[in-house]
Amino acid sequence: MSEHAEAEPVNPEKKEVEEYRMTLLEHLWELRTRLIRSLLAMLVAFSVMLPFGENISTFLRAPAEPYFPAGSSFSSYTPLELFVTELKMSLFAAVFLALPVLFYQGWSFVAPGLYRSERRMVIPFVLFSTVFFTTGASFGYLFILPLAMEFLFSFSGEGIESKISVAAYLSDTTRLLLAFGSVFEMPLAIFFLARAGIVNAAGLAAFRKYAVILIFVVSAMLTPPDPITQIGLALPLIVLYEVGVITARLWGKKPPSPDDEPAEAPAK
Repeated sequence: MSEHAEAEPVNPEKKEVEEYRMTLLEHLWELRTRLIRSLLAMLVAFSVMLPFGENISTFLRAPAEPYFPAGSSFSSYTPLELFVTELKMSLFAAVFLALPVLFYQGWSFVAPGLYRSERRMVIPFVLFSTVFFTTGASFGYLFILPLAMEFLFSFSGEGIESKISVAAYLSDTTRLLLAFGSVFEMPLAIFFLARAGIVNAAGLAAFRKYAVILIFVVSAMLTPPDPITQIGLALPLIVLYEVGVITARLWGKKPPSPDDEPAEAPAK
């Protein structure tokens, strides 16, 4: 009697991924589409924020002004500097206005590689990504920037009149706030890595001591060369890393239990 090999059962999740598999050319075309839509969203947001460049500049200068030494002030050194600076401030504000669209386009690009149940998380992803980014930038503006300004201006010698370039200050400030907004996405990034099975709570906990060192290195690279902003960025990152460990423990991909593994076929 001939033996017929049993048909291998089809994994529904694997079949689902195969249905959405794209070729390299299709991936490149999809990336092009998402980039164009993101640029259009930025263009619209920039057009909306363009009239408010001066107001945004004033808003970002506010944390520094109370700590100015007597006789010191912001200065502009070229006639074009203020105009270009206000354009940059409008672009900076446009990033925050367009955040939901930017995150949605990023999600849509990776969605074909996700399961159907994961693709349904688009609204929570866009919402939490926007909230985390805005929270990080707000934390930098409300707490870290004033502390950094107070620390830096404390070195001004008596009788020395400081003329601070408004363009240089706003460039450093916007870079700092964008850095804080980006790194506050850490728990969300760990959540998706854990859901994909790339990381797990045990591995993150074992990597903790190296993560702390890496966090301080990254903080030093992203912030101006003063200890206040570097520590101010590193400490929240350490807390967020611990939040990520808890997130991976609660919602990470669970390893298969021995009961779920298929039993070996009896020997004939």
